[in-house]
Order: sequence, then structure tokens, then C-alpha cells
Amino acid sequence: MPKFDVTPLAREHVADMPPYVPGKPILEVQQEYGLDKVVKLSSNECPFDLPPELGQTVAAAVTGCNRYPDALCRHLRKQVAALLDVEDANLIFCNGAEEGIRLIAQIFLNQREKAVIPTPIFDAYSTATLLMGAQPVKLPLKDHRIDLEAILEVCNRQKDIKLVWLCSPSNPTGDILKKTEMDAFLEQLPGDVMVVLDEAYREFVTDNRAVRTEDYLDKDPRVVGLRTFSKAYGLAGLRIGYIVANPQVIGLVNNVKLPFNVNSAAIAAALYMLEKPAFAREHVALAVSERAFMREELCRRGLDVPESQANFVFVKLPEKLRLNGTALFQKLLPKGFVVRPGTAFGVPGYFRMSLGTREDNLKFLQELDRAMP
Repeated sequence: MPKFDVTPLAREHVADMPPYVPGKPILEVQQEYGLDKVVKLSSNECPFDLPPELGQTVAAAVTGCNRYPDALCRHLRKQVAALLDVEDANLIFCNGAEEGIRLIAQIFLNQREKAVIPTPIFDAYSTATLLMGAQPVKLPLKDHRIDLEAILEVCNRQKDIKLVWLCSPSNPTGDILKKTEMDAFLEQLPGDVMVVLDEAYREFVTDNRAVRTEDYLDKDPRVVGLRTFSKAYGLAGLRIGYIVANPQVIGLVNNVKLPFNVNSAAIAAALYMLEKPAFAREHVALAVSERAFMREELCRRGLDVPESQANFVFVKLPEKLRLNGTALFQKLLPKGFVVRPGTAFGVPGYFRMSLGTREDNLKFLQELDRAMP
């Protein structure tokens, strides 16, 4: 068969889009370096093993997998609605919050329109924007925070801006947007611009000034929230998240989502974790304690670490070290520690690390001391 290049037939931008590069898998690091234990601090995952009873719950759900799952996750929706004190009509579930990002882009972004993306930030917003043939308008953070004033200036000056991607706590910095800031922002934002508020790390927030999507469901239907069971609840491997929004937005999402986008095992696991909340509470308590401990320890070593309200910290390496995030990542791998180099976010002088147990964090600090010249 003659050689044929299909790349020119792909949608615009697809061939040029960088693929998502996940954190290096534990098994791969073990095999590559002959290690018995690897501490993965690169993907903001839960460091605890899940309850054994959860496996029994998932196994029971699997026996019924000859039937399609509930397309609207009705039982789970009622449970989450009660937890958030919202209406069932404010929720719709998806295959991880990242599917929610794609769905929102599909609904609101036309070709040649623009979406504002603070940067550095989670790359899924840019990917979803480009996939719809829209144009990302990237704006730098200010002092490790999303610069709402700069976003307002651009939205009021440029035409065809349709959507603003926000994240609180923000990934990778861990900073929050305050409700007072969001209120002022929305008052000045053009009325035809949608706002996505990704709150994947909401459960780890202890600052009561933080914005919440729930505050805008009736007041401003332009605000669309994202949540997930991957972080606090530890269900990253089962892929289940949800959109929190005005019922009109939820109706639009239901028009475009796949009919059975969340599988039966994921639904059963999410219900189990909600009905047994001690696991998530223990995980959140660990993260809150360890982020304070690790920030103090890292700052004591001369590293710049902005305050975080998530289950990770974002660390700037001193320029005098002449050691960037990628070089540190490579030094730590043979020692059994995996971090996220800042190159993933376009800031090579940084690295992001999830918060492990105290034992693992202390061992990490020992290896960090050895790795820094």
C-alpha cells in the first residue's frame, strides 16, 4: 500500500497540539531503577490506599455491567446536591472533570472565537479551546495569582472573547480566588462572556474567603463550576467528576455529552465514598497539615513557595543553584521520588509536588538536600 499522510486531513490545530504528558508511572520507575518503593508526588493523587470495602462495592457493581449505567447518575446526583446544598438540576456528571472541560468548550466556543487562559495553568483548557478552533488568549499570573484585572482589561478591549477559564485553587500555584474578587470581576465583565471555575481541589480549601460556584447558580448563570472525585476522594483511576451550573447550562451539557459517559463502577465508588466520608476527611486533614509543614521546610532551605490551598505546593528553585525543575526531577527519580517539573507548565525554574505522608515527605526532604548542590 502506498505511503499516505493523513495529517493534512486532521482538524486545524490537532497535529500541532502537544499531547498531555502524565506523571511517570510508579511501575515504570520501579522497573527502570530497580526500586522496591516509589513515592509519586507528580499527579496530586491521594497517598492512601482506598478502603478494602470499596473493592467489594465496585465488584458488586461490575456484576450488573451487562446493563447500561444510569445516564444521569440520579442517586449520586441527589447525594451531591444535598452535600452542596444545591438542586439536582444544578448538577451533571462526567468522565472526570476533564471531560467537563471538553464539554463546556464544545458548547460555548465557535471557531475563531477567543478564550482567556491565565498561565501557567492546567493545560486542558488550552487543549479544549484549540480543539474547537478557538484562540487561546494567554495572560501571565501576577505574584503567583490569577490576574483578574488584566483579564477584565482584555475582555473589555478585544472582540470575540467568549469564555474565561479560571481555577481555584489554581493548578499549579495552589492559590485561591476570593469571593469578593469574583463579585467585582463579574460586575465588570461583559455580559456575553462565560466563566468556568475549576474547583477540582475545593475540598482542601480552609480559607473561608474562597469563591464557590454555588454562590452564583441563581445570581449569575454565566459561572460554570467543575468538581471531581479524583482528588480528595481518591478515585482518580475511576474517572468521575461533575459540572455545577445553572439548569440552563446543565441542559446544554446534556444535549452534547455521551449518553453513558460515567461507568457503573465509578458511580458505585463515588456513592460509597460519600456515604463513608471519614476517608476523605482524613486525606484532607493530612494535606492541610503537610502543606504547612512542607512549605516551612522548603522555605527554610531558601526555596520560594507560595501559600497553597490545594494538596500540592509549587516550588521555585533559586537561580544561583543553576538547577531547573527537569534536572531536579531527573536527580530524584533514581531515589524513588517523582515530582512534576515546571516545564510541563512552561516555567522550567519550578517544580510542583503533591503532599504525601509525613514519613514520605521527610524522606523526600532528605533526598532534596542531597540533590541540591
